[in-house]
Amino acid sequence: MQVLVEETKKLRRASASIRDGGMIHVKVPRHWSRDLKRSAIEELVERLQRKDAQEKKLLDKASDQARITITTQAELERFVRQVNADTFNAPLGKVQLGYSRYNHLAQVNLRTKTMTVSKFCLQNAPVEALRYLIIHELAHYYESGHGPNFWALVGQHVPDYRLQSRIMKAFHHQAVIDDEKAQTLTEPDSSGADSNPSLIPPAIPPSRPRRKSPYASPPRNAAEKTGQKTTPAGKKRAVKQAASPAASPEHDKTGLIPDFVKQLQLWINR
Repeated sequence: MQVLVEETKKLRRASASIRDGGMIHVKVPRHWSRDLKRSAIEELVERLQRKDAQEKKLLDKASDQARITITTQAELERFVRQVNADTFNAPLGKVQLGYSRYNHLAQVNLRTKTMTVSKFCLQNAPVEALRYLIIHELAHYYESGHGPNFWALVGQHVPDYRLQSRIMKAFHHQAVIDDEKAQTLTEPDSSGADSNPSLIPPAIPPSRPRRKSPYASPPRNAAEKTGQKTTPAGKKRAVKQAASPAASPEHDKTGLIPDFVKQLQLWINR
């Protein structure tokens, strides 16, 4: 595995993760000594390589499980509702596909009763492990935490939930690595030069367009509508035009003066 080391100024302890198609990302505090950095990097890399080997070995043992592939939200909802009908009959709301890579395999929103399952858990997934994942989330409708009562609920329908949990986590992690590796290998080389696919740097995801807040104030002028910046001179000119009387006789000569000021002027002049 390739190792990418990043020195961070405000970091207090070292950390490492496998990302970008199998590359090990290591972060170490910049103020550490050289020897301390080297020992931390070696320990973290060795630990991750050992974990990666254990995950692959665990998935090999689970290769005899039946497999299922779910590609659409309708298929996912059908599978989840069938598991719910066979187990808890929980007050399940909406079921939707998620795109979590590193944080949550699945999660529920107890306020909206919505369940979200990461798409990386659904491609050629072990059926028993995926069923455990759904039952785990359904149990949260009755127990929000992970205390003894929660695991007792899960154990009623999945006696070997510890094993299935390890299989599901390993499957999700390896699925994310395989997906990132496929994206990296298919990334076109803009330089036109031949390069080793294993050394291609990870693709930078495109930045998302900034969403406009529904509470934002309306644009004050035409320049703001088009997104152009108004120069100070332009602002002065806009203020001068607003303050000057309108050319048309039908237009109110008070220009952009608020209504309550207009009413006050009419009351004074009568």
